[in-house]
Amino acid sequence: MKFYFDGDSFTYGGGLRQIGVAPEDVRWSRLVCDHFGAKEINLASGGASNNRVMRQMFGKPTTEVYDFYFLQTTEPLRNEFYDIKKKKWIKYRCTSADALYEKWERRWGLEEGKKIAEWIDFEFRRIYNDHYGKTKENITYNALKSYVASVGREKKSFFSTVIKRKNSENKYDLHFNPQRKFDTQVVFDRIPNDGHPSVEGHKAIAKYVIDIVSERL
Repeated sequence: MKFYFDGDSFTYGGGLRQIGVAPEDVRWSRLVCDHFGAKEINLASGGASNNRVMRQMFGKPTTEVYDFYFLQTTEPLRNEFYDIKKKKWIKYRCTSADALYEKWERRWGLEEGKKIAEWIDFEFRRIYNDHYGKTKENITYNALKSYVASVGREKKSFFSTVIKRKNSENKYDLHFNPQRKFDTQVVFDRIPNDGHPSVEGHKAIAKYVIDIVSERL
C-alpha cells in the first residue's frame, strides 16, 4: 500500500528538527504508515499554501493512484509564485509589516526585493479579504475532494485544516487548531514555545487518524 500526504508544517513535522528529532522518524504520517504497513509519500512543507498542495496534485500528469489520500488545507493567506530567474516556486504569506521589506531585500536584492515586498503588501491591504480567502479555501477543498473521487478513492481521503473556522463551512475530519468547541479535534501535546505537535503529540494524532483510516480501508 501507498499513502499520500500533503499539507503544511503540521503534516511535515514542523518544530521537531529544532528539538533534535528527525520529523521523518516520528511524525504522525510515518506512524500511520507503519501501523498499516504502507509506504509513506509525504510532500508537505512548512508554510505551504493551498496552491502548492493543488499544484503538486494536479501540476503534472500521473497515473499513480494511492490507497489513501491525506490532504491538508492551510491558511488562505499563504500563496506562492514561480520565479523565472531562480526557476523555482517561492512561497510567501500575504501580510503587511516592516520586516517584510527587510526579508525580501535580503533575499532578492534591494531593487527586486522592494518591488516584491510592495506587491505582497498591496495584495494584503487592497486585494485580500475574508470573502476572498473563504472562496479560495472552498475551491481547494472541492478540487481535492473531486480528484480523489475521480480516481475511485472518494471515501479514502482525509482532510485536515489549520485555518480559522470562520473561513470555512466545509466538513473536515480533523482540526489541528479548532476554533469552536464542536469542531472535530484531537487533544495533543505541543512543543513548548512552538505550537507544533511534540513527539507524544504526533502519537496522539496518529492514533486518532488510524481509527478513521481503519473504518475506510
